[in-house]
Amino acid sequence: MNIERLGKFPRWSYISLTVLAVGAIYYFSLGLNGFGPLVWIAPIPILILAFGLPPLPTAVMAFSAFLLGSFTLFSYRAQLMPIGLVVLSLVIPAIAFALAVLATRWAVLQFNHWSTVAVFPALWTSYEYLVSVASPHGPAGSLAYTQTAFLPLVQIVSLTGLWGVTFILTLIPASIAVAYHLRRNKRQAAPTLVIPLALGLAILFYGWVSLAQPVSGRSIRVGLATTDTTIRYFRTQKSEEALQVVQAYARRIGQLASQGAQVIVLPEKFVGVTPDYASDVYRVLGEAARNSQVTVIVGLNRIGEEHSMNVAVVFSPMGLVAAEYNKIHLLPGFESRYQAGTKPVEFSVLGTSAGLAICKDMDFPGWTSRYARDGVGIVFVPAWDFGQDGRWHSRMAVMRGIEGGFAVVRSAQDGLITVSDHLGRILAEDRSSREADVLLVSNVQPGPGRTFYSTSGDWVAWLALLFSMLLFAKMLFRMWRTGK
Repeated sequence: MNIERLGKFPRWSYISLTVLAVGAIYYFSLGLNGFGPLVWIAPIPILILAFGLPPLPTAVMAFSAFLLGSFTLFSYRAQLMPIGLVVLSLVIPAIAFALAVLATRWAVLQFNHWSTVAVFPALWTSYEYLVSVASPHGPAGSLAYTQTAFLPLVQIVSLTGLWGVTFILTLIPASIAVAYHLRRNKRQAAPTLVIPLALGLAILFYGWVSLAQPVSGRSIRVGLATTDTTIRYFRTQKSEEALQVVQAYARRIGQLASQGAQVIVLPEKFVGVTPDYASDVYRVLGEAARNSQVTVIVGLNRIGEEHSMNVAVVFSPMGLVAAEYNKIHLLPGFESRYQAGTKPVEFSVLGTSAGLAICKDMDFPGWTSRYARDGVGIVFVPAWDFGQDGRWHSRMAVMRGIEGGFAVVRSAQDGLITVSDHLGRILAEDRSSREADVLLVSNVQPGPGRTFYSTSGDWVAWLALLFSMLLFAKMLFRMWRTGK
């Protein structure tokens, strides 16, 4: 597109309008409760204009648009990190977006070939993967999470991980933009549209087939209990306060058991526990499990020692401690004085192999893949959200279940309590703030575990990285030959 021929308005007007439009689209799609379908169209105007602009205006336009859209997360991140890190968390993705657009512009204008449609998705997928490796938050910022409600699409993560969703999510808009640029050359424009469309349809077909398959095996009746009214006691060191909270949860265990729950999950860090009264806390919870003849999984904040620990404890129907798990991925800043765990914990419940994780552990695909490779069918997750991020954070855990082929039972305070199967279908859900006591009971069938992704790893991301490196080498070689 030659932007000089767009009409009587000056070029900067079209650039400004594009920045505002694309920024608004990203603003309403990248938020914690964003409208995911908008992501499919967001880059199209930027890419189309980029093919008719010099490099500098292209970079400024792309950077500004993505930065504007990213401000949807400003207030949320400002609650969790220093303002300097908040600014970096917004600026770095905007720079990556601008570089991906610039590289796509260069490739399309240099080669005028349909294969250049892969440049934008390969670069963005590579960027997301590298961030996931380097960041203490893993792939939390991935575009793939905007599609968690689109179940036929996200089934592909059982084969490709998040990177398959990210790639197709950026490939489709890139194909539309490149096809428009090549529209006068039908031999190039046709495959630019047809090949990505065929790939997208194949992914959806795989998802529909997966969702249509019946889930076999015995179901487990799970119960989840949470309340936001006693969160303030998560760091109490007074036995009378702690035992009052524990006894209230013990009563909830009995209520859930009376509704047929066989396994009961309580939230992360729902009470502070010091060595002085730890035995009393364990005794009350053990008795609650024994009296109701259920398995109980609780999240405790072990404090008052040299190193605090964020643990999940499993009490058997006999009232004994069957397993104890120490959180692996600690929240930067908030848990800087906590001792991180080092190993997964698996146990058997009602004939099913089960695993334990705590809240942020479910943000990391590589970690939960360990459970999947062992054939774990269900993962129990005590959790603690930050209110407004409840849905977003719970859906990250749901994605781990699809990747690994296991059901997820996640009990969170200040967020959502969620039960999902290994295909990501939400079986039951409630908000912890809905009332003083929130109790949820649901049947769930364990998944098969051992997905292709859990055994093969991030192969899509590595292919994207390889393609990106070859493109970079080609670019350097072309610049060396032409002297530009």
